[in-house]
Amino acid sequence: MDRFRVEVIAKTPNPQQVIYAAMHQDYTDGFVFDERDSWPSESECGDIIIKRLLAGERGHYGPLEHPQIVFNCGYFPHSVMQQARTHRVSVSFDVQCLASNTEITFVNGEGQSSQKLKKTIGELYDLWANGEKAIRQRSIRGRNGELPGQYRRDCQQRIRKMRLRVLNEETGLFEVGHIKDVMCSGLQPVYRVTLEDGKTLDCTVNHRLFTSEGWQRMGNAVGLVTNHDGSVAIMTKPCNVMCNGMAVVGNGLYRNREWLESQIAKGLSTLEIAQMSQCSINTLRNWANRYGLSLNQKDSKFSHGHQPWNYDSNALYRNKAWLEEQLYQGLHVDEMAVLANCSIEAIKKWVYAYGLSLNKKSPGTKEPWNKGKGGYNLNLSEESRQKRVENAKKYTKRGEESNFWKGGTSTERELIGAWTREIAPVVHEKFNYICQKCRVRGGILHAHHLVPVYADESYAYDFENLVTLCKECHESVHHNNQEIEFAQFYNPIIDTENWQPKPKQLGKKLQAHPVKVKSVEYLGQQMTYDLEVEGDWHNFVANGMVVHNSFRYTGNQFIDVVEGRKDIEDVFYLRPVGYYTDRQGKKYYYSPEQRAADLQWCLEAAKRYKADFEGGMSEEHARGKVPFDYRQHFVVSFNLRSFLHFCDLRNKKDAQLEIQKLCELMWPHFAEWSPAIAQWYEKSRLGRARLSP
Repeated sequence: MDRFRVEVIAKTPNPQQVIYAAMHQDYTDGFVFDERDSWPSESECGDIIIKRLLAGERGHYGPLEHPQIVFNCGYFPHSVMQQARTHRVSVSFDVQCLASNTEITFVNGEGQSSQKLKKTIGELYDLWANGEKAIRQRSIRGRNGELPGQYRRDCQQRIRKMRLRVLNEETGLFEVGHIKDVMCSGLQPVYRVTLEDGKTLDCTVNHRLFTSEGWQRMGNAVGLVTNHDGSVAIMTKPCNVMCNGMAVVGNGLYRNREWLESQIAKGLSTLEIAQMSQCSINTLRNWANRYGLSLNQKDSKFSHGHQPWNYDSNALYRNKAWLEEQLYQGLHVDEMAVLANCSIEAIKKWVYAYGLSLNKKSPGTKEPWNKGKGGYNLNLSEESRQKRVENAKKYTKRGEESNFWKGGTSTERELIGAWTREIAPVVHEKFNYICQKCRVRGGILHAHHLVPVYADESYAYDFENLVTLCKECHESVHHNNQEIEFAQFYNPIIDTENWQPKPKQLGKKLQAHPVKVKSVEYLGQQMTYDLEVEGDWHNFVANGMVVHNSFRYTGNQFIDVVEGRKDIEDVFYLRPVGYYTDRQGKKYYYSPEQRAADLQWCLEAAKRYKADFEGGMSEEHARGKVPFDYRQHFVVSFNLRSFLHFCDLRNKKDAQLEIQKLCELMWPHFAEWSPAIAQWYEKSRLGRARLSP
């Protein structure tokens, strides 16, 4: 246990004054902040808290929840961290966290996202820890004695069912996962990562990002060098972070900035570059704009050797020097167009092509020629207007007599169409998704009436009268008037031989793509959070970037043990030799021989991990075979009230030995931070296993 270590990362200054201010505000009409110069000293506030709140057991302990302290705990067995989490304190290992404003991407049943489905991680934690806000409308008490009014309703189960966008790291395509836990990690130093396409992510330096080189901590990925105050000195390494994006069409070269720059430098036109990268001109222009690149002005809709009828290579508006001179004189675009005998749009085009800026007119300098003028008006007399109405009634054909009449739309036909579309999935399942005309399975399918509705409407709602056709065959049958022919020769196709595979519409799936990191800046201390994700892929999408969830443990330390770079007891925890008791109070002796054998077992487990990992097994799978109590660094945050509650439950004689040691190592830091409350607690509660205030 000599390796255990606890240090303070951050804490609320003057915690006893903060509690005093919260207490005093409850009993005064004044605004307590305005009285801060007359507040008692920190030690005097401690005495007031003991006398008026704690010693009297007043029951109103909310003020204790305002101050917060954050500990960095090191070299403890993994079970200690898991026990701490059961008390709903905020725990995170590796200080791997995200700022509260980080948007988490959720999707609908079709894998599509929208702004309505996005939530910030701060909002998620509030819902997870406190529940959603609801109003009890009953005039009587609730099932558990709740009074009518506003309350927080537990919604953890609903959050677990929400579809979280995760990345399949093998295929590079995004899939659906689910949240297992949402954690608050306390105040941490936060940095803003900015990508070249404008995406930003506020995270700690240790948060893992999925880069083009695999999973890397943010600081290591960009080679971050910081000053003593946490500010960024320099980034020493280039880094590309994997982000959201549509599945790449063609070879996707247009997404590569370096490739785009090289083609532009060669003098290729937009059309030529688009053809090389197998994309549209608009797509190429969008990506060039993202990277701030200027494409070569060679595009023309006229074929080589042909020019527009009004082309003039010597036109004034093409002359950059002339344009600059007119702009310098203060001329506006319409005035320049008159001088150059061209359209306003021609002036704008060449001004922007040369990177110049037009002179803007001051508001209200000139009114448009048609301001205040009405629209088209025949200005008819009342007699003429009446004559037009009579002629319209007399000569205009309406209804069935109109030349545009198409027979109308029957309400019953609309109902038949709606019923057919609703029952179509069952029809397609009946025919195993095989088109009954071309025998191809899958694709876009329609339900077709074998006996057409126009021929016999009594079969319109007959399920047995419906068959599956693909979109192309369905349109062909109706457009070519082949309904009778198809019905006469129809023969059900239900065999499974020579089926073509169901088409995979990869174009509709999102595929991760790399975007280069542009900059990293220090934002200071912020409240941070993280997620734990269930399933095979422990990642999620935050602000459009693929990041790792907090609860994945690195296996490099196991390999270091096998290769001799680390001592085995720096990685695995075993209790010292000595006498212990089980849960029933029975004493037993943990001998040196038993401990030596257990250490050897840990070493063999590390060797097995190394062999499995090098054989291609994932870290999560291989780690399942190592002892549970490997050593773990983690960060834990408490408010003052939750810390006392934690000590009540875990700083007592029947608690697990290791978590008692955690409490013992945290206590001196707490006593220095809040001495009066610590002194009262030691005298009245420590070791008595009472519930905290």
